[in-house]
Amino acid sequence: MTKIITHRGLDPSIKNFPAESTITAFRNHLQRGFGIEFDVNFSRDGKIFIFHDAGLKRITNGQDNRQFSELTLQEIKTLKFGNSHLPTFEELVELIRKHSKGVNALHLKSKFQSEKYLAILVNYLKKCQDIFNNLIVFDVKLDTAKYLKTTLPNLKLAPSVAHDYDIERYNDFVGGTLYSISQAIANKELFSWVWLDEWDLTDNNGGVKKLYTNEVFNDFHNSGIKVALVTPELHGTSPGLLGGEAHPDATNQDKLFSRIKKIIAFGPDAVCTDYPDQVKKIIQSNKA
Repeated sequence: MTKIITHRGLDPSIKNFPAESTITAFRNHLQRGFGIEFDVNFSRDGKIFIFHDAGLKRITNGQDNRQFSELTLQEIKTLKFGNSHLPTFEELVELIRKHSKGVNALHLKSKFQSEKYLAILVNYLKKCQDIFNNLIVFDVKLDTAKYLKTTLPNLKLAPSVAHDYDIERYNDFVGGTLYSISQAIANKELFSWVWLDEWDLTDNNGGVKKLYTNEVFNDFHNSGIKVALVTPELHGTSPGLLGGEAHPDATNQDKLFSRIKKIIAFGPDAVCTDYPDQVKKIIQSNKA
């Protein structure tokens, strides 16, 4: 059955849900039986903590403009967000050990796929190989995958896979992490998963396209690759993209959930969503 992964500790359907990416939010999702998607980030003193953005501006509504790279881990640990705090890597791993039976997704951004940051990340990952069956590292470039597989051969890796037109439009912006379907399949010795992202439905010259189709899913499954994807609304809650792009299937919830139901019917192995409870109902309905 399709596994559900929540997005950055968000849950907009629940009033007064804990602040995003806090340890309280992640614990809540894991205790409810969902996997979690999270972003590794690096402090000034080379320690790993969890948060999406490079700085504090957005989450503090402009009250604090410092970059996390200016702060030590100890300084970051003192920051409070809704009576909670951003977890260290070790704290989040302990939550996964204690609660997770599903799939969790570590987002490794392009800017952290340098020798400096990868060396730090590998040292952290070596200490938690017991959770590798419940962990995907995604948005991984080919050279990064080769390096990680050499040092941690049991680690599950996924490239970000997009439609050719989205690769043309967005790959420079995301740091060259987008790959085509054929590129991912050609490197299946490195990638046991793919992370699909259907940015929108616009094709070249005003045409219409879809990445989430039965044919695409079958191509990966027939190659022995598992499929994870982001549901259409995530482009409305992922800051720092191109600024204003939005998937047309996320314009309202009726349209969104109707499309998600069709996507689930194609048999993805995992979906990352802002609406875990609603997606759970769709999965159960499709199964029935």
